[in-house]
Amino acid sequence: MAPDYKKLYEIICDLYSNTNHFYYGQWDETFYTLRVFETCKQLIKKTWTKIDEEIVLTAALFHDVGKTKLDTEKKIKEEWDDHPTYGAEIARKILRDQGFVNDFVEKVVYLVKHHGDRPNKLQMVRTEELKILQDADLLADMGIASFIRPFLYSGKNKRKTINSVNYIKSARGKDGSISKENLYRLNLKASKRLAAKMIKESDKLNNKIFKLTESDLLD
Repeated sequence: MAPDYKKLYEIICDLYSNTNHFYYGQWDETFYTLRVFETCKQLIKKTWTKIDEEIVLTAALFHDVGKTKLDTEKKIKEEWDDHPTYGAEIARKILRDQGFVNDFVEKVVYLVKHHGDRPNKLQMVRTEELKILQDADLLADMGIASFIRPFLYSGKNKRKTINSVNYIKSARGKDGSISKENLYRLNLKASKRLAAKMIKESDKLNNKIFKLTESDLLD
């Protein structure tokens, strides 16, 4: 049966809404799950390889759902790397309860479980579906979206807006641009091209933001 993505997204959002950390602010997974899902769609359109689209998009919805098991600051710190394993278990149960066949379920579970196993962490054969999910996970926090998170930190941590602007400035690379470290962790050429475009867009926006705090009143 074809996945009802909206229904699955609503189920997952309900899980996030029951947590203390992942439904609002800088860790709002209802937003970042949406971004990963839409970015996967973009990358699927850009690849010439045959992709099991339903598997990728379903896995995109579930990829970080394991964070719902990290409901305390201590667990977030100590068990962060375990969230893909937790997510695989949650995805398996929900998809089986929704009536999906076992082959479909296990393919989604595989992507969820391994979406954090990048080349610098674990050497393994990556399917095109896994490459797309991993890249979308990085791309979702680039570009304009990368501008949102620091300001969400401001509200939660009572940080001044000017301090958030200064934080963004400090994240710029030695060449004056926003850090491009994630660019080199991407799997696909299409992802790297998209990332370069997104970084350029965020650089322009951030330069405009920086000008808002140029004043003789500030050191």
